[in-house]
Amino acid sequence: MNDATMRVLLVLSALGAGGCFIVNPDHRDSVLGGGGRDAGPRDGAVEETDTGVDAGGMPNLLQDRCGDPTVRYEILRDSRPPFIVDTRDLFNRISSCGAGTAPGNDGFLAIEVTAGDLWHFHVIPDPATPGQDRNPFLYLVQAQGSSCDTRACRHSSNACLGGGDEHFAFTAPADGIWYLGIDDVNPGGGVYQIEAVRLNCGDGMKVHGEACDGTANCNTACQEILSAARPNEIEANDNEIEANFLMLPAGAPLTIGGAIGGDTCTYPDVFTFRVPVEGSSLTVEILKTDGSVCDSAVLTPFDIVLRNAAGEVRAGPMTDPVSGCAELTVTGLSAATFYLYLEHDAPIEDRIVPYQLRVLITAP
Repeated sequence: MNDATMRVLLVLSALGAGGCFIVNPDHRDSVLGGGGRDAGPRDGAVEETDTGVDAGGMPNLLQDRCGDPTVRYEILRDSRPPFIVDTRDLFNRISSCGAGTAPGNDGFLAIEVTAGDLWHFHVIPDPATPGQDRNPFLYLVQAQGSSCDTRACRHSSNACLGGGDEHFAFTAPADGIWYLGIDDVNPGGGVYQIEAVRLNCGDGMKVHGEACDGTANCNTACQEILSAARPNEIEANDNEIEANFLMLPAGAPLTIGGAIGGDTCTYPDVFTFRVPVEGSSLTVEILKTDGSVCDSAVLTPFDIVLRNAAGEVRAGPMTDPVSGCAELTVTGLSAATFYLYLEHDAPIEDRIVPYQLRVLITAP
């Protein structure tokens, strides 16, 4: 990936008295967008200056409006180590994203990308700040004019109860600026730890957010390969970038094993594969541990959903009308890459659910 074409603009109104950023001067520039200037003192009443630096000498990172073209940006050129942000002095600018509600105070990171860039984001309540009642909500949106459009909000994470680790991966579909919102399901603000990792698949160095890189059983997309000789799920595989790749035998089924549940989050298991022939059909069945077909809905507290490379639902969820078990059957698939999601709406805290998937592609 060409580093000169990738800039991360840190547009974060998140420095209160409880947190600060340590910025590597080799990885940042300060700019003033639109010739404007913020209206007054923030950051504990520290006045901003026209140099892009607070009067106290810290880089000016303050911004609590998503997509505002008149504010000063901090430009980063690569991954960020974990850093602390404080939204307690900010406002609730965005109250929902997609179907999720977010009444908490929000701050924003702006990410300028070129098409094909890969990123992985995390946010958790800061462990060093005691007494927080925080339930973070992380989302990624684009600006429309001078504000951000949160209606689609396909890239988001509100998967964990309470203070769980909200994270997701992102592949940039085109050149442009995206805004990462650090928000909360609970009203008010808090102190959070954030990590932003830019992935560079193919450089032989595995980083957080990559399943593998340059090793045996690792494909050119840095995904772990599952096959008849290596049939068990490799975690973490809860997003499209880290999905396990299924090496499906021609005209024969592949049976893979995995497990889901056992915690307070609803992250899916994700598998990807390539349909080689236009018009092919796909069948996915759940098997019991003895190899027989699922006969009880208790064995499948999840849905099976097929998505295309754009993230759009191609088929599912489906259930067997007799057993209630999750299953999937779809015809007329294009010769393309697809993703199988095992999704559950509520955390499965009381048990870990093992499963076996039998996957078969049939040419027309």
